[in-house]
Amino acid sequence: MGYIRRSLERKFIRMNDFFKAVLITGARQVGKTTMLKYLADGKNRTYVSLDDMMARNLAKSDPVLFFQTYKPPVIIDEVQYAPELFGQIKIICDGSDKTGQFWLTGSQRFDMMKNVLETLAGRIGILELYGFSKNEKDGIVFDDDLDFSFSCLQARQSIAKKNDAVEIFDHIWRGGMPQVLTADAEQRHEYYNAYVGTYLMRDVAEAGGVTNALLFSKFLSACAALTADQINYKTLADSAEISQPTAKEWLGLLESLGIVYLLSPYFNNELNV
Repeated sequence: MGYIRRSLERKFIRMNDFFKAVLITGARQVGKTTMLKYLADGKNRTYVSLDDMMARNLAKSDPVLFFQTYKPPVIIDEVQYAPELFGQIKIICDGSDKTGQFWLTGSQRFDMMKNVLETLAGRIGILELYGFSKNEKDGIVFDDDLDFSFSCLQARQSIAKKNDAVEIFDHIWRGGMPQVLTADAEQRHEYYNAYVGTYLMRDVAEAGGVTNALLFSKFLSACAALTADQINYKTLADSAEISQPTAKEWLGLLESLGIVYLLSPYFNNELNV
């Protein structure tokens, strides 16, 4: 399967021309690295992943030597594992007028964002990548910003496919992970089982200190069953046999990992938040 264009590419390129560093956040396996490698093709940009323990240890112990080894412009994957790099990134950014020197990805948002905002404020653009949208799966990517004007909506309507209830249900059921686009039902089932077991549970243990995998698995199932419902912490807690404060903490953890998205209600008054 060839590369599928992402809607975020247009905005990323604009931010890259403006900021000295750009951070892409999002859940694991949504395609952050694939998109950056595609955009960097032929541009002589160094790549390093901090999932590699040797690279991670170097980044944490000696950030100066790290950037002598992996010289900018550089893609640094899973940068949340070495917050020690942010101070050196700031020094390099302040010593040059070049934009787009650092392309960063991260899968755990809250702690990482605190470090980023404290160290790199004004120097970094932050974008979030989700799984494939229906338009992206259909090969439809708009090259202009959505301004919600009538003319803009009309132009997009003439390009996008008309909604089909069966196709929309299939899109939701399959999910937007790149690896399951062409998978059959059995392969898709095993992929998501492996995703929970290898990525999610490991990240949950590292980020939130969750040690009871059985109770967290029940909580995860409850969250999936209540998708698109109003949040009810008592229902979540009862389903997973945990306390309501724990349910709130675990839901925040899933949000920080990009697994769930909490949609705030609409208010036409900005003060009603």
